[in-house]
Amino acid sequence: MFATSAKLLSKALGILSTIVLARILAPEQFGFIAIISIALYFFDILSHTASEQYVIQRAVVTKKQLDTAWSLNLIVKIVISVVIASTAPWVALFFERPELSNAIALSSIILPIQALKSPLYILLKRQLKFSLLFWSSLIERVLAVPFLITLAISFKSYWAFVVTDIFAAVVAVIISYIIAKKRPSFTLIELSTQWAFSKWLLAKSIVGYTRSQIDTVVVSRTFSSGVLGNYHMARELAMMPAHFLLSPAIEPLLSAFKNDKDRTDELLNNVAFTLIAVLIVIIPLCAYIWKFSEELVFLFLGDNWNEAGKLLSILSFLFLYWTLLHVVETALIAQERVKLLFYFDLFSLALITTSLLTGVYLSLSIDELVWVRVGSGLFGTLILLGVLFSGHVQRLTPVVLVGAVVSFVSYLWIGIERYKLNTDSYWRLVTELIPQGLLLLAFVVCSILTLTLFTKQHHLTRLISVVRASVIK
Repeated sequence: MFATSAKLLSKALGILSTIVLARILAPEQFGFIAIISIALYFFDILSHTASEQYVIQRAVVTKKQLDTAWSLNLIVKIVISVVIASTAPWVALFFERPELSNAIALSSIILPIQALKSPLYILLKRQLKFSLLFWSSLIERVLAVPFLITLAISFKSYWAFVVTDIFAAVVAVIISYIIAKKRPSFTLIELSTQWAFSKWLLAKSIVGYTRSQIDTVVVSRTFSSGVLGNYHMARELAMMPAHFLLSPAIEPLLSAFKNDKDRTDELLNNVAFTLIAVLIVIIPLCAYIWKFSEELVFLFLGDNWNEAGKLLSILSFLFLYWTLLHVVETALIAQERVKLLFYFDLFSLALITTSLLTGVYLSLSIDELVWVRVGSGLFGTLILLGVLFSGHVQRLTPVVLVGAVVSFVSYLWIGIERYKLNTDSYWRLVTELIPQGLLLLAFVVCSILTLTLFTKQHHLTRLISVVRASVIK
């Protein structure tokens, strides 16, 4: 419970910093931040050697294996850092933002700094000692947030984020050696074994990350920095419920699904039940975001983000399909069908990219282009869902029926005469949003209770026990 509280508090600090910074920095600065993040984390994926997964999945881990993972990770990230610094001018030109060259080059040092973290840190995850990991992450965030806000007030530019990321990376390294005091040794004895394990995960990570960020790349090259900043923040707000609430709840389901990987009927029953429970939560939540998108943007970001308010309503569907995709991918991973997921990521990337480029060619507006992004992503998710339930499509019937009923009720709620909330003050806005939120919560709770009456109780009991065990741990 302490670990969970620390994790939630860390996320809350992240949300708080976003709310504060949205009132300090102009939307254009967040557009620059989005570009720097895309460039840096793409290179981070390229330098990813899957060392953490390699260590965690081993039945027995020797010191040589642990040190090899650390050494390989350090070498690759140093090389990639040099590549980033050398190519920064061309990367900035690709995004048509040459002024970002120095920021991208300086950001490259984050990668080798992160690689210096103690390899024994990975063993904490292997040994399920999540409390130390979460508390160290919380300390890092507690130090970084006020540092970032102070720099933002001083610089009033994207440089505040660049300097803070470097500061946070250094703090993380220091904390890792305070917790795990033994120093690593440089060795590459287990290099060939680790690479054999890592190559598929590396390929999937590259394609998956590109797919998740291709829309931001297209928007950055097609629209102004101000539009990109609004899109970036609207996207962050739309995905906030997924990252803050649903993703932590879905993640432990891998353990439940893995137990049934050789029993297809039982696995698909559990997946179908999970999808029903997820739909009952996310469809009303999407309806709430759709209906009050402009008010939510005003509440969280202030009055300089009008474009983000319009985009948030559309991007709420991005949150919907991403959550469904997360459940389906978790089930396929439990079946050890990682290669299939890699090929799906390739197909999905091609589909989304082609759709977006076609939209650009047709000179679609930013709103229309966002609809294209959401539609292509949802289409790909439905295809993967069909692949998972291939030969057992009848098991999706309850999922479709529940989804249709919840969607209809949500549509009726949205269809009630839309009124403009009072935005004279934040307090009055919150007091008018809360009753609507409570009404929505009541509907979700009643739906979940109804679900328990018409489904096999062992599915509910089993999934709750897995999630509860993960939270307590």
